[in-house]
Amino acid sequence: MSSVNFLVAKLCQENETVQLALEMLNDIPGERRKHAIKPFLAVVRALCRIKDVEAAKHLILKMIADGPPPGNVVFNFFITAYSKVGGMGQAMEMMKLLESRGLKPDVYTYAVIASGYSNGGEMEEARKILEEAKKKHVKLNHVLYHTLIRGYCKIEQFDEALKLLTEMKDYGVRSDFDEYDKLIQSLYLKALDWEAAEKLQEEMKENGLYLKGITRALIKAVKEMEKEVVEAESISAVA
Repeated sequence: MSSVNFLVAKLCQENETVQLALEMLNDIPGERRKHAIKPFLAVVRALCRIKDVEAAKHLILKMIADGPPPGNVVFNFFITAYSKVGGMGQAMEMMKLLESRGLKPDVYTYAVIASGYSNGGEMEEARKILEEAKKKHVKLNHVLYHTLIRGYCKIEQFDEALKLLTEMKDYGVRSDFDEYDKLIQSLYLKALDWEAAEKLQEEMKENGLYLKGITRALIKAVKEMEKEVVEAESISAVA
């Protein structure tokens, strides 16, 4: 079996030979097949990499029927591939299939699906995924929250983004540099909400985090522009 694993893994490294690796799986005998998760996992991953998601789906269904039984990792490869191209219906369908197999979607699964919805501007659906994840997992990670914060900033719903930053603390999820940087940039450059942005900067310092030089330069430039506008308006009013 080790030689088969090695050969399939090698074939999966090149896009042109992934199909050969897929065909090799048919040569694995029935009893051995039930325990041959490594080569099957490698092929599913490779098919998703080359965006042949339909072949990956077909293989997963075949694994369910004949073995080896697919676990969370196999399902996550497929869910990730569809979420990246906005195929959220297919991604959700596969997550339901995962659950029907008695498996529990992990935090990564929820983060990938939330990212797919967020990238498409479907923040209501992304928020539903977050709420479902909170019901299923006691502890979440910052990636799931960062996905939604970025999405809300993209559509300029900064109040919702700020609420999520507060919620992270309530759930014991440590905010990292990315959450603060994205929000502060958005508040300064789009919403012009100096007070909220400066409060976040203070929080960053308390957590030992500091803005990048380019972000600080952008903030300084925007403040100077705003000051010039106010001065120009004052001169116009006097004149």
